[in-house]
Amino acid sequence: MASVAQRKYSPRRPREERREQLLDAALRVLDTGGFGGLTIEGVAREADLAKTVVYDSFGGREGLLKALLAREQERALSALGAALPEPPLADDPQQVLTESLTILLEGVRKHPETWRLILLPPEGTPPAVRKTVDRQRELLVRRIEPVVAWGLNQMGAGHLDAELATHALVASCEHSIRLALTQPKRFPAERFAGFAADLVAAIGKAPGGA
Repeated sequence: MASVAQRKYSPRRPREERREQLLDAALRVLDTGGFGGLTIEGVAREADLAKTVVYDSFGGREGLLKALLAREQERALSALGAALPEPPLADDPQQVLTESLTILLEGVRKHPETWRLILLPPEGTPPAVRKTVDRQRELLVRRIEPVVAWGLNQMGAGHLDAELATHALVASCEHSIRLALTQPKRFPAERFAGFAADLVAAIGKAPGGA
């Protein structure tokens, strides 16, 4: 009699650990197949678990997607928070910028799927996801604008528009992350840090600078 293929036995795990396992699987499925490919069946297959486990944990695709987006947003915000300098700030704006950028890009390296979801959204990304990213970007600008203003003053460039400088910095960081995600060997974190240090030094030496 032909043998019947059986699902590999998976030992019981604590509920939260199982939930994280499923979210990790969902992120991999989303990263490779986009939102259209994110199904309960696909996630169960990726995690090597029964579909009932996914349904028990999230209730369905909508609950799974909501939980996944919430976790990835929190993960990205945590990485940004770790990269933002805390007072008292060092006297050297060059040091502050290069250290912050290095920490941020290290966070990107650890969780590239998270940042691809945010800055290289796959086909079929719901409008609500894009709106959330835009809203968080605006909050980030408001949070770091005082640091940018401090840095400009330290370099003797306090006459520059701090708000516009902050928007330019955030846009540059986002593009740097995209380059690091799509061409990691060509654009390692050290290259960005070195460029940032040279740029700050050049601004400080410019007419009207320190």
